[in-house]
Amino acid sequence: MDDEDKIVVRLEAPGMAKDDFELQVTDGYLVVRGEKRVEREESKGRHHVTECAYGHFERAIALPDEVDSDKAKASYKQGVLRVEMPKDKTRRRQPIKVTVH
Repeated sequence: MDDEDKIVVRLEAPGMAKDDFELQVTDGYLVVRGEKRVEREESKGRHHVTECAYGHFERAIALPDEVDSDKAKASYKQGVLRVEMPKDKTRRRQPIKVTVH
């Protein structure tokens, strides 16, 4: 989501904890890294089952404008990571006009 003052990115990532994410703004991209770790143990009668699942991911999301990453806020609730970044009005990208001769 993009408006006059901020850019908001929402990313579905169920089954993770808020400390499992690493966020970074670099070269006009929001880079989201994380690792999902699921461990489950279950005992039924004589059987004991242990299940482990691990997975690393990385996403680079292009930002439509320059942002002030020092003032960015992130929250994680019910499987959705929400990152809110105020636009940096001093470094806003300007459109380039092309003149055809």
